[in-house]
Amino acid sequence: MKDKNLMIGIIACFAISVLFILVIVWEIKKSVDYDEKVRRLATKATQAVEEDNRDFSVYETMLGDDGQEMILVPEGVFTRGSDSGGFDEKPQQEIYLDAFYVDKYEVSVKAYNLFRKNAGYVKPSFPFLQGDEKILETPDFPVVGVSWYDAVNYCKWGGKRLLREAEWEKAARGTHGLEFPWGNKYQEKRVNLAGKQDGFEFMAPVGSFPMGRSVYGVHDMSGNVSEWVEDIYDQFYYQGAPMMNPTGPEQGKNRVFRGGSWDSRTVDVRNSKRFAATEGRKDAVLGFRCGLSKVDVKK
Repeated sequence: MKDKNLMIGIIACFAISVLFILVIVWEIKKSVDYDEKVRRLATKATQAVEEDNRDFSVYETMLGDDGQEMILVPEGVFTRGSDSGGFDEKPQQEIYLDAFYVDKYEVSVKAYNLFRKNAGYVKPSFPFLQGDEKILETPDFPVVGVSWYDAVNYCKWGGKRLLREAEWEKAARGTHGLEFPWGNKYQEKRVNLAGKQDGFEFMAPVGSFPMGRSVYGVHDMSGNVSEWVEDIYDQFYYQGAPMMNPTGPEQGKNRVFRGGSWDSRTVDVRNSKRFAATEGRKDAVLGFRCGLSKVDVKK
């Protein structure tokens, strides 16, 4: 009788063990299925965010003399500055600009090297960078280590000029004064700024953030590298600036650069944020793009 009860106990324990294992397997399967479902949903959500249905074909384009694509920003009024930003961003007001062309991308290392080869120009110089400074020579990265004078000379060689500060801001924010090129709310994965969350520790190849384009289809107006513009800097300039085609102060010690960089915080990649530096400054966060007045385009 004892042997029979022992046998029944063993069988019962075995059955319970098997049942327990089956329950564990079932729970694991449910967990795997759930994770897979979440992954699929996340993928769909990511795709929904990354897809860009904006139509940029309505804006005229052309190739500059340097072979780089340019986008026509139509004439008209846009909102410049910010009443909630820094002192030098005030007041926010409507400004009129004539039509102008803007480079679709920041000037790349490859494009700048072509200029250097043809013009016998000096190589960019880099200050200390924590990391492999060879990355600054990657052909499809935006060129850095260039002064305001270097940027001016490249643009002249390419039959262009540096953008004026007001032109830069309109190309970045459109006519309605957007806080960022893509809208009024900061969104990750649309800009290369400080940290590795965007996928890049330093610069990114030009055009790596298509969802961060401005309303005209201009890439990297926020982040990646800051960009020299033509204007002299004056923190009080907006308070008495012309309302039509402002070209900046006539005198001053520094030049303006805009857009923030791969080393900037969110607050510094706003469209209205202004920066200033001496004309000879060269570092690993500062590059440029060119512009051209529509009236100056060769027929």
